Amino acid sequence: MSTFPFPPGGHEPSGLPELATVSRVERPPLVDHELCVSPGAVASDVSSALVTMPADAVFVDHYGDVEVTLVFREVPTNQ
Repeated sequence: MSTFPFPPGGHEPSGLPELATVSRVERPPLVDHELCVSPGAVASDVSSALVTMPADAVFVDHYGDVEVTLVFREVPTNQ
């Protein structure tokens, strides 16, 4: 029995909400980016979401069990 909702070898768009999303959360002076990954997401879903955050953001936390959220923080700039 497969745990994946689609057949191996292909990821079929279903019209459902995105399976990997990034949300920007500002808590001055900190700026976090939360990557939320839902069951059924494939690597291309995750990589498409990751490109929306700064490349130098640092992984700082995680939470969840079935749906997982990875928290990345922007490196503060000295002004």
